Amino acid sequence: MECLGNLPYTKFELIKDNVTEKLFWGRIPTSFACSIFYFEKENALQNIIHQIKYKNEKKLGLFMGNLMGLKLLALIKEHKVDFMIPMPLHPKKEKKRGYNQATLLCKGIRTISKLEYYENAIVRIQHTETQTKKSRIERWQNVEHVFNVPNPEIISGKNILIIDDVITTGASTEACGQALLEHGASSISICGLAHTT
Repeated sequence: MECLGNLPYTKFELIKDNVTEKLFWGRIPTSFACSIFYFEKENALQNIIHQIKYKNEKKLGLFMGNLMGLKLLALIKEHKVDFMIPMPLHPKKEKKRGYNQATLLCKGIRTISKLEYYENAIVRIQHTETQTKKSRIERWQNVEHVFNVPNPEIISGKNILIIDDVITTGASTEACGQALLEHGASSISICGLAHTT
């Protein structure tokens, strides 16, 4: 396991108007937005995320969620967050992988913060092409109308924290947050395990 002190912490949770928060300016209103680590090619975190997403390293996902929870405690309290929602995967993708990595992070965060999460409060109803080689506009068009809120009463009037693994352009996270707000959520906050530089 990589030494924790060597991981590329952002400290965004301590910085108002941080890089992750600015990503959503003019796109979606957020109570707060942050990422815990920087994601760069070939850094330790890229390897960790790869292990969680593709190598079935669920315990590592829970552990990274614990680290997120420690960093998020003050923000969760300050912004009166009611519960978390893991960024949903399309059911086919989740079935193939066997789990949603964002759910693992939520479980880890809950261990530290005692904040509950709801897995199916929002669902992905369209299977989208991979986002990795798309421009910002293409990413947004790729995720528009892909989310559905099956039980709006769960989210109505609630302050919701969306948990994601890697935030790049924020297009998927924005679309998810927009759907939650349209279905009655009181406020949206966003936290990624990592922010691509």
